[in-house]
Amino acid sequence: MTHSHIQSGYIHSDHIHCERKGTAGLITLDRPDALNALSMDMVMALTAQLDQWASDAAVTHVVLCSSTPRAFCAGGDIRFARQLALSGSDGGAKPYFRAEYLADIALIECGKPVIALCDGIVMGGGAGLAQHSQHIVMSETTRFAMPESAIGLFPDVGASLFLGRCPRPVARLLGMTGHVIGAADCLLLGLATAMVPSASMDALKQALCDSDGHNIEKIIEQFQVDAGGPAMAQQRQIIDHIFADGTVEDMRDRAIQLAEKMPHNDLMKSIAKAFGARCPVSIKLFHRLLEVTADMTDPVAAIELDFHLALRMTARADFAEGIRAIIIDKDHAPKWLPNSLEAVTETMLDAVFDHHGLPPLR
Repeated sequence: MTHSHIQSGYIHSDHIHCERKGTAGLITLDRPDALNALSMDMVMALTAQLDQWASDAAVTHVVLCSSTPRAFCAGGDIRFARQLALSGSDGGAKPYFRAEYLADIALIECGKPVIALCDGIVMGGGAGLAQHSQHIVMSETTRFAMPESAIGLFPDVGASLFLGRCPRPVARLLGMTGHVIGAADCLLLGLATAMVPSASMDALKQALCDSDGHNIEKIIEQFQVDAGGPAMAQQRQIIDHIFADGTVEDMRDRAIQLAEKMPHNDLMKSIAKAFGARCPVSIKLFHRLLEVTADMTDPVAAIELDFHLALRMTARADFAEGIRAIIIDKDHAPKWLPNSLEAVTETMLDAVFDHHGLPPLR
């Protein structure tokens, strides 16, 4: 655990740096060795600084960026969350997820324009920080994904809404399989607002810090370039076919059939592989979550729902096992319980969605 403190009105932490640049608030994620995975200290510092700037009339806008072009943020600190889940304490992973989700809500409720400069990896909790910002600037190196089904969790941080705004088959693809997309696809899907070359990100950051907050769009436009053709535009027919309405098992079977017919199609192979390798409960949970939140418009309500789902999911053995297999031992051979989509019953999902006895997020 690192430490943060307040000095001259700014929150200082080992892995997150906050400062004023004119009327801009600049927040730099600085944990490069972990690709800016969000430690509990980082999200608490982020929340504290955003809350402070929200009520500071001298701050007109906030710039959120990374100290490394390799990653904006690769997600939450799931190793730490796993330690909490396995600790035997009554709350389990609750302290971490509460802290992370409160940071997302602080972004949503900041009341000032937030510009996220999303170079490199933007995944999981990092995608949440980006999607709850008003301006989401990506580059040619951006790799966006919600990969939580690989570790026995689920696409959280309000993903049911920001992925849910995509066409439903695409939302299912991204949430159930963790499919990785670039800036052009993100622009197509409304998951990015602009593309700026990676080499221009520092100059854009400087221009935004020099701004008085009234010309943000024009500044971004000065650096913006054409993202090129989105790969997904060529793949939509296949995606729409596989992820059409029906059971999750139907979707898996369609993916396997197409992969056999099109053995050289990388997308087909990756989708079929994901259905076989990822946590069955996680896959089915996100399928249901999209339905539950279909008419929801409040991102805070979606995050509050995610908090309760996260408490249930991290209490299951699959969460610790998934992180062991993918992150710790890296054998990529998790032993899921249950280990097939067919074995995941509606009753099991009902239990995860049952929030009786769970604490409120705030």
